[in-house]
Amino acid sequence: MKPTEIEMVKFLESLRAPQCRRIVDTLHDKPLTEIQLIKRSKLSKRSIEIHLLPLIQAKLIVKKKQESSVYYALNNKLLKRNADWFAKFL
Repeated sequence: MKPTEIEMVKFLESLRAPQCRRIVDTLHDKPLTEIQLIKRSKLSKRSIEIHLLPLIQAKLIVKKKQESSVYYALNNKLLKRNADWFAKFL
């Protein structure tokens, strides 16, 4: 498989669980801390911890350290690359 094909597989697998999709949806506007993510997504702390992992491993979400806080943000470049592939069918 080509690297772009592997990337797409990881991308799609990371979105398998509805909780993962809710996290991505919650982060669509701006980066959030874990506490903000819990409040806005209405997922439990444990669920956030479990479902962030595949998203981070797929590089769809990145951790950013800002001052003394850790923020989670969408990797918009990865998201766009994969969305562009789907867009060609519309």
